[in-house]
Amino acid sequence: MPPKHGPWRAHIVLHDVAERQIEAMSDADREVLDAAIVRLSLDHRVGTRVEGKLEWEYRDDRIRIVYIPTVVGTIILVAYVEVD
Repeated sequence: MPPKHGPWRAHIVLHDVAERQIEAMSDADREVLDAAIVRLSLDHRVGTRVEGKLEWEYRDDRIRIVYIPTVVGTIILVAYVEVD
């Protein structure tokens, strides 16, 4: 019997700075960013921890996201985003 729900995801919270950055993006850039945020919500360890800080950073070809996960990864605060 198939499961009744999808995989577990962390709750994503956007800092004011990230919200303003996203509001200024084109729809195409938001679509690319959305896919990356979904990946983070499924596993915050896809990024790398910034040495000596609480922040983590996720990068791929076009995206940079700076975020802070809670200890157990149930909430992720997205502090900064870029889409090139």
